[in-house]
Amino acid sequence: MNALLFLIAFPLCIAVLAVVLPAASSTLRRIIGVIATIVLCAIPINLLVTYLDKGPVYFHLDSHLLNNLMLAAEVFITAFIVYISFRAKRYLPILLSVVQTSVMLTFEFTTGRGMHIEHSLFVDKFSIIMALIVGIIGSAICMYAIGYIPEYHEHYPEVKDRRRYFAFLIYLFLSAMFGIVFSNNLMWVFFFWEITTICSALLIGYRNDKQSIESSFRALNMNLLGGLVFAVGIVYLYSSSRVMELDKLLRLDKSLVLLPAVCIAFAGLVKSAQFPFSSWLTGAMVAPTPVSALLHSSTMVKAGVYIILRVAPVLENTVAAKMLMLVGGVSFLVAA
Repeated sequence: MNALLFLIAFPLCIAVLAVVLPAASSTLRRIIGVIATIVLCAIPINLLVTYLDKGPVYFHLDSHLLNNLMLAAEVFITAFIVYISFRAKRYLPILLSVVQTSVMLTFEFTTGRGMHIEHSLFVDKFSIIMALIVGIIGSAICMYAIGYIPEYHEHYPEVKDRRRYFAFLIYLFLSAMFGIVFSNNLMWVFFFWEITTICSALLIGYRNDKQSIESSFRALNMNLLGGLVFAVGIVYLYSSSRVMELDKLLRLDKSLVLLPAVCIAFAGLVKSAQFPFSSWLTGAMVAPTPVSALLHSSTMVKAGVYIILRVAPVLENTVAAKMLMLVGGVSFLVAA
């Protein structure tokens, strides 16, 4: 369990360091980037060696304090979204984020009060594969970004130099992605899910020009919609079955969990940019190259695919599964 917690917390620490270090200390930033890359590659490889021949392994973690911190962070994220949306005169993100947070707060202080989670974290072969993708590819992109961003600002002097802000967001991104991969507690999955949403929107809007802002809010709107449906799904799941763990969801009767699974899969479709939600990902190409690389290779899109595959056993032989295949097929044809 320590390795899983470390993989979630370590990129967050690097993100904080990125803010604290002076922008001019490029050599120190590069050294820290190299260390981070080595660590984020080595730990998933160690997990692969340790758990390759084992089935899913679940870990209990006393999560009351963490749950409170996550809830406070969700409220802060919502307040931040309201602030930036109000400044940009974009009111749909305000509505979506406020409704979403209201749903979660109401749940936390009513039905979800005293909720007991037996296993908050887990590791299996699939999560290790995802961790390898995030750790190796994601950290390599972050390392590349350390040298890329200074050159980017040399070519685009009109863009405000916010390299510390940029580094903070991409490493926070990796932390959230590891959280999605290893969380068995669906409340945690949702929390990390929303962090990827806000980070991606901010990274897409890095240039802060008209086109970037438009693309940023398009991504924010679509992923907030997916997050709202995700929130409704897990609240309904717990209200109907008193279950908030991914492994237990898969063992329940389909009549109880089909609707929550469909809600989670819908959020996955949005996150993975399937048609008709694909425009947010094409709009992301206005961002600096490391951003589009992260979104395509190791974070946003893969998070959507990952969560759909996690709930796929519940959808087997249902109309929802056929609709899911139809959406995927249409996306394939439109892209082709």
